[in-house]
Amino acid sequence: MHTIKVQALSEEAFRKYGSYQDLTNNKQMASRTITGNGKGEGGFYADLLWLDFDRSRNNPAVCVCHIKKAEKNIVKFLEYHQTTCEGLFPFDDDVIIFVGKPEAGSLNADNLEAFYIPQGTFVKINPLIVHGTQFPVHKEEAHLICLLPGRTFMNDKIARSITDEDDMAELVL
Repeated sequence: MHTIKVQALSEEAFRKYGSYQDLTNNKQMASRTITGNGKGEGGFYADLLWLDFDRSRNNPAVCVCHIKKAEKNIVKFLEYHQTTCEGLFPFDDDVIIFVGKPEAGSLNADNLEAFYIPQGTFVKINPLIVHGTQFPVHKEEAHLICLLPGRTFMNDKIARSITDEDDMAELVL
């Protein structure tokens, strides 16, 4: 039997085998996202790692949603994807998500439903389903892995920021 010494993970040592990303290091994620800052509503870090399964298709990318607790869970941002689903995996807190169907192509909070998602539960959101920023339940901050085809945020997203308080919705437990 031979001995293999375990070494610290570093980019230099691991580069020949692949890549990695600390999915809770907000500063590092902001510096590595494809768009340069990649930080949107609630903290969204796009295309951090690409998973090359089939080079003839637009492969999935690992993105991170960094969310912060607020006094109230107010829906101020809506989006949907025209052709792709989205995968969400909260890994350091339970979260609340909201979903709904766009009405005649418009984005509004009128017909949303909210769900409590336990930490460690993977959720698939189908194409054409309205969703948006998630909300942490217990902790002040939480992170979710978001799986999307690479560059979805640039080419398959219909979005709306809600600025009029009458159009917003509050999610309550």
